[in-house]
Amino acid sequence: MASQHRAAAAYDTVAAEYDLRFCDELDGKPRDRELLDGLAARASGVVLDVGSGPGHIGARIRASGRPVVAVDVSLAMADAAARRVDAALVADTVHIPVRAATISDIVAFYSIIHLPRLRLGDALREFARVLVPGGHVLLSAHEGTEDVAVTEFLGHQVDLSATFFTLDELVAAAVDAGLTVTLAERRAPYATEGSTNRLYVELENQ
Repeated sequence: MASQHRAAAAYDTVAAEYDLRFCDELDGKPRDRELLDGLAARASGVVLDVGSGPGHIGARIRASGRPVVAVDVSLAMADAAARRVDAALVADTVHIPVRAATISDIVAFYSIIHLPRLRLGDALREFARVLVPGGHVLLSAHEGTEDVAVTEFLGHQVDLSATFFTLDELVAAAVDAGLTVTLAERRAPYATEGSTNRLYVELENQ
């Protein structure tokens, strides 16, 4: 997938700066922490952190005693994540190299934004494939209807695209993928964030 190849190259380029800039971002995001802690408390199996970046999100879950495997399209990001969680894989969001029905829960914080809109359903069906029955997904995204081209990020020239989604769009795609929606909400950005509303969706696999 071309967009995933571009994302891999971009995040390989900015990995060091991204880690320094965002490794402590959860300190200022109480709702994010609350949702992640809720997911961590639900069960005891492996959590997959899809689009993990440097692993700071997965590390929050791992601190609760859950085993976490990071998945990122960027080798540099996966290498950074491997230092914070139990293991890391290099793979894209719609082709996760994991056997069916082996993962307890999935967290995907802002990783789906690097998918073309038409591939959202493919990613959610892949999540459903790898999850055990009763497993959960917690995903987040930026709210909007536009597709954004990013040419500069953290002081580097990049070729990166971002897709903003509506809450209804995320819910509909999840239902089409056979997942049950247990939470769908938006919040205004915190003072340290950009101007978009943040979307959160929790899903349960049947």
